[in-house]
Order: sequence, then structure tokens, then C-alpha cells
Amino acid sequence: MALRKISDLWQWCERHSFLLFYLLCKYRFSHWNSDRILSYQESRIRNRLRFVLRKSEFYRRHYSGCDTSDIWNLPVTGKTIMMENLTLFNTRGLEKDEIIEFCLKAERSRDFSKRLRGLNVGMSSGTSGNKGVEITSPGEENLLRAAFFARFAFPKKQKINLAFILRVTSPAFTLNKFGHRLTYIGQLDSIENIIKKLDDLQPNIISAPPSMLKVLAREAEEGRLHVKPLKIVSYAEVLYPDVRAYLRRVFNCEVHEIYKCSEGAIAISCRYGNLHVNEDIVAIELQNKDGSPTAPGNPCHRLIITDLHKSTLPIIRYELNDIITLSTQECKCGSHFRVIEKIQGRADDLFWGLRKTDGARHFIYQDYISRNIISVSNRIDEFQAIQKDYEHLVLRIQLNPETEEDEKAKIREELISIIRKVFTDYNCREPEVAVIFAEPLKNINSGKLSRVICEIKEV
Repeated sequence: MALRKISDLWQWCERHSFLLFYLLCKYRFSHWNSDRILSYQESRIRNRLRFVLRKSEFYRRHYSGCDTSDIWNLPVTGKTIMMENLTLFNTRGLEKDEIIEFCLKAERSRDFSKRLRGLNVGMSSGTSGNKGVEITSPGEENLLRAAFFARFAFPKKQKINLAFILRVTSPAFTLNKFGHRLTYIGQLDSIENIIKKLDDLQPNIISAPPSMLKVLAREAEEGRLHVKPLKIVSYAEVLYPDVRAYLRRVFNCEVHEIYKCSEGAIAISCRYGNLHVNEDIVAIELQNKDGSPTAPGNPCHRLIITDLHKSTLPIIRYELNDIITLSTQECKCGSHFRVIEKIQGRADDLFWGLRKTDGARHFIYQDYISRNIISVSNRIDEFQAIQKDYEHLVLRIQLNPETEEDEKAKIREELISIIRKVFTDYNCREPEVAVIFAEPLKNINSGKLSRVICEIKEV
């Protein structure tokens, strides 16, 4: 009992002491080996299990009749399960209707500064039928902030002046202490206002989705944006190699990544630009279709995440719809925290073809669709590929305004040809491809751009 109390006290200190958790994060990243990482994760998961069995009616029911000592084989959860049971899922007594109404009110007013019963509550991305929520306490925000400062490769011997370009604001993204500054800039603001704010701030770090970073790079190329960041940080969307190279060339600095979702802060780039899993914050499991572990170097079929610290909205063996590949190589930084080699997009953003031989369904990674589209012409500023059914595909292509009509005709012809070839390369039947020269459509709830959308329901 005494040891349990000491352990609880230590964990409280971790959550509430920025400096302590900052130092622990730096030490763990630099010194822990694989065995120490696994031991810590298993200890934290068992701690989370004890907590939720006391505090969460959902988890008590979910694990009823299960051997909770077998932590890696407990039943999974996911967004649908969480949202259906949201009242019982959270541990702070919040009602589902109360949470949803609070989020919708914030979305309508565009005021995301308010808290619900002292908690930061927001709507995560998703279609109208698949909304998610994120609920965090000040202590949990403090922990994530400390981890970010400990892990991220900030410019040496300089005060941090970081501009976050985000869809929504959060207290977690605002800081002005000890000469360091984190500033939120609304992603839905006009490009003119965003440029003015950046010019006024003169940040040495800019963080935004790749689509926004690409716009800013063009504004800089054309002389309308005058900033000289030391680092660029990409988040929220897949950062393609060609976009990374373009940003690096325009801004003449390194491009890093943050891989975070509402369910957990999964990974942060080290000083070498490699995306390391935050092994002391989340435990991730990569599985093949048959449930066996996915070997490094191979894309997973299922990605399961457990947040090792979150108590307000506990995330235990929660299945994400992301597809990732772990690297087979150790990073030169020396950390044993695993490296994510590739984020291949969302699992539900896979395209599907029908094999020519037997008519069976076969997946087509969105990465191949995207890469082929952008390879057609440097006149393509933005794109969106929508698979309506197995036989029909729509491309919304945003071209540079200076594109001539004869160029458009050639681009249309090449797009149709190259998309059909992608399906042929997978030994699948070629679909009909319609090309619309128009701006891609953003999700009305999240404001995010999904470049590859499949409207076929997986069976």
C-alpha cells in the first residue's frame, strides 16, 4: 500500500511538474534501451487498467470476463465505440450531449478558448457520421508541452519563437514564458492576414500542415512573405518527399514532422529529421491482417495505440485507421525509440480495384495515386482524388492561374492515362476518370483537406 501511494505521488509530480517531466523525457529518449522501454510501457498500461477499472464504467463493462493481466490481448476500442459510449468512457462525469453541444458551439462561434468544467474539449476530424472528440486536462496538456520541448530539435542557443498555424486554438498551443513564445495563427484566416502575422512575428519556427506550408513557400518565392525560419514543422497531413524538398529549397532550412492525433502524441522528429515514436507517452502495436506483429520495413494493416498517461479520456488499445511503416534502421541520434519510416495515409483512404483475373477486390495505396498525379505537371497546385465506385473516379485539380487552355487539355489527358495505368499496374480493371479543374473540397467539420477519398464502403 505504501509503495502504491509513493507511485501515485510520483505520477502526480510527473503530470504537474513541467520541469520534472521535461527532464525525464530527455533522459528516456537518450538513455533507454528497448527492454527498458517495454518494461515501462507494460507498467504504465497496468497502471492505466487499475485506474479505468475504478473510474470508467465503460471499461469495467468492456473488460468484463477478460483476463486483464494479459494486457496485449485485451479487446480493442475505436472511435465508433468511444463515441457511442462517450458518457461512460470519460472519467470526469461529462455527458455526451453536453460535450457535443460544447464542441458545436465552439465550431459555430470559432471561439476555442473556453473550457468545459476546467477541461479543454474539442471536436476532432471526421465526417458528420464519425465525429470524434478530444478531452484533456491542464495536467495532460502540461505533460505534452514538456514532451514537445524536450524532444523537438529547437534551434540551439536561441529563444523559441514558434508560430502554429492551426484550424483551432488551444491553451496547449500558447506560451509566452522565459523569453520563449508559441503563437497561434488561425488556419482559416485569409492568406493576406496569415502573411502579415508571420511578417510581424518573424518566427524562427513555423508549424503548419504541408498544404499550408506549400502555399507559404510560394508566397515567399513570389516576394510577398518575408520570413527566414530556422526550422519548418509539418503536421496533420502526409508530408510527401517532393513537398519536403520544395519547402527545404525555398526556406533553406530543415523540415521536421509531428505525428499527433486526438488519441495521442505519437511521434516527433529528432535533430536528424527522423520521426521517433514517443515510446514513453504512447505504446503502439502494428499488426498484419492475421493479427501477427508487423515487421519493420512493412506497412501495417492495423495500428493500435495506448496512451500511457491520459486519464480524462483514457485511450487503451484503441485502433486508429492509419497505415505506418517502421524503419529497419537505427537513427544516428542514438535513441532506441523506434523510427517511423513512412506514414501512408489513412486506411479508409485506400482505393480499391477489381482484379482482372477473378474480379476480387484489391487495395491501392493512396501514395501511388498521389505521387502519379503530382508528377504530371508542375502547374498542379493542389489536387483531390475521389473514388465514387469501382468504375468511376473523379479528380479535382487546382491549376496555377497562369495555365493556358491548351496546357489544360494536355494535363487532363495525361491525368486520365496515368491513373488508369496505376490500376493496370495493380492488375486491376481501369476505371473511368473524370477531371474537374476546380479547387479541392475541404471537410466542412475539420477544415482539413483530404487529397484521397474513397466512397466505397469496405466489406
